[in-house]
Amino acid sequence: MSTIETALPIVQGLLGLLMVGAGSVKIIGIDFAKKDFERYDYPEWFRFVTGGIELIGGLGLLVGIVFAPILAVIGGLLIAATMIGAILTHLFRVDDPLWRSVGPTIYFIAGLFVTSYLVLSF
Repeated sequence: MSTIETALPIVQGLLGLLMVGAGSVKIIGIDFAKKDFERYDYPEWFRFVTGGIELIGGLGLLVGIVFAPILAVIGGLLIAATMIGAILTHLFRVDDPLWRSVGPTIYFIAGLFVTSYLVLSF
């Protein structure tokens, strides 16, 4: 088993858990998530959409570890697309300092890593 084959399920599982957690926080409406979306000047419904995409993407990554790798591919694409939006929001919409984009950038790269490896292994 190669290093990538060992790292893939670990990265996939951690990213899946992080996204399930992040999406749940947005959907439930934890105070800091609400305040962030208010600061971004996005409507409240967008918090639910974003949280739903993160939750579905995270679940796809987690289920894809064991059952259906295609779900992990879809989950990884959802996460990557959502993280592009997060990066652009931090950099341009609210003019946050650069360090606020580091997390979404790492999640974006991890989502692309999982997706690209799984697509190439079909």
